[in-house]
Amino acid sequence: MGAAYKVPTTLCISSIDFEKHADFGVSKECVEKQLRIARAHSTMGANPTWTCTPYQCGSSVKIGQNIAWGESNAIAFVNSVIGARTIRCADFVDICAAITGLMPEFDLYLDDQRKGSVLVKLEGLDTRQFTSADYAALGYYVGGVADSRVPVLEGVSKSVSTDQLKAFSAAVSTSGSIGLFHMSEITPEARNLDEAFGGEKPSETMVFGKDELREVRRSLATEDGADPEIAILGCPHYSLEELIETAEFLKNKRVSEDKQLWIFTNKCGKQAAKKAGILEKIAETGAKVICDTCFLLFPTSAWELGSIVTDSAKMAHYAPGLGDFRVSFLDKVQCIESVTEQ
Repeated sequence: MGAAYKVPTTLCISSIDFEKHADFGVSKECVEKQLRIARAHSTMGANPTWTCTPYQCGSSVKIGQNIAWGESNAIAFVNSVIGARTIRCADFVDICAAITGLMPEFDLYLDDQRKGSVLVKLEGLDTRQFTSADYAALGYYVGGVADSRVPVLEGVSKSVSTDQLKAFSAAVSTSGSIGLFHMSEITPEARNLDEAFGGEKPSETMVFGKDELREVRRSLATEDGADPEIAILGCPHYSLEELIETAEFLKNKRVSEDKQLWIFTNKCGKQAAKKAGILEKIAETGAKVICDTCFLLFPTSAWELGSIVTDSAKMAHYAPGLGDFRVSFLDKVQCIESVTEQ
């Protein structure tokens, strides 16, 4: 009807890989509907990023900037790690914001709504040795205990990487309605605990240690991962750095003939990996790099997939509800080793 996006607008995941959908048995009907949606967004002026991680794919948001995003991991990450401001936009609210350039001024757009409420203290853990799966497990725990409150974490290593914060953001917004978290001395609105809580005392304090980490990781699995049919990585989308690391782990290995390794990423990661020669190295092992979409939105009916292993807490949480999937939650290296051979 002639509407156009008034402000810069990126797009979250689609339901297909636009270039390789034929390789995955996606129905003609599904492809046609997704292409119709894509054309509509393009006509209205969107940047066709098709990713759940716009903060790693050309979105130049900055601290204090008012935005309107609708993907849970991206909301938690951009509010917390970057310090921009958005609520948890429901479907179509973000489209209205993109068309009008306006949002109601409430909730996490307001200073007093961004104060920490509950404190989570990490004790007895060397977080310098944490993997992304460990940060995902930590996030899953925090989301579950904080629910819709703003959690503040104390004891996270300052060496935590952007991709580990991404894994945490995805998990914390899966188990709870978390749009913002603070990590003391790490995230921009938490240079110390006093700042994180706005000078107030936490309403509750909880401790996360080795027992909690072990229990959360166990709870994310429906089986032990001894013999999975497929390993699924990239929920949220893998960055170039994660693709490089994956290629290194795959060196001198091949995906077993009766197994699959699917790695989900976006155009930014894929193009950079191709330019660096990483994409070819991954493909040579038999692994599949899938772009623009996510397994959680991917039409999987054409594939007989039962036993899944993943390093994503979000994937482990949602996959069992998508079909007869049995899920194991492991570190990336363990995921790769479970579906490859020398």
